[in-house]
Amino acid sequence: MDTFLQSLESWQIFYATVAAASATLTGLLFVSLSLNRERLKGPRAENILALSRCTFGDFLYVLMISLVFIVPHQVPYSLTVALLVLGLSRGLGLILQARRHLRSRRQRLDLRLAFRDIGLPFIATIGLIAVAIFIYFRVTNAIFWLVAVIAALLVTACWNAWLLLVEE
Repeated sequence: MDTFLQSLESWQIFYATVAAASATLTGLLFVSLSLNRERLKGPRAENILALSRCTFGDFLYVLMISLVFIVPHQVPYSLTVALLVLGLSRGLGLILQARRHLRSRRQRLDLRLAFRDIGLPFIATIGLIAVAIFIYFRVTNAIFWLVAVIAALLVTACWNAWLLLVEE
């Protein structure tokens, strides 16, 4: 077995752990929103639903990346294709979200919120696409770079989940 495939195998425990954590956090987000259902009908319901969608998207994105990596006997080509599909579909979704965000907030653009909701996930998506390309060329260090992508997505999703739980 070549060294690249051995490297991939050694990361499977990490990605299984990340998948389990992401699935658990997604479930906790469901519980949090269920406990605060009345907020989903109030004057800020649109903002809360938008933040919820972003948060679920980030958690599910991390889950999908992790599941791709725990497939047994993975080869660079199939891993590249799976990561590119995830990255490109997420990028398209973020572009559509940015358009909706700009249309709904024409009166005042909050750069901090735009960076949190769209900017950081978009940077993570570009990172994922870059990692996919490097994996195709069997650059082993690319697997380490993906940790930063996952960390950015998890930090954003956890931050958003916290805001959904505590903000009125």
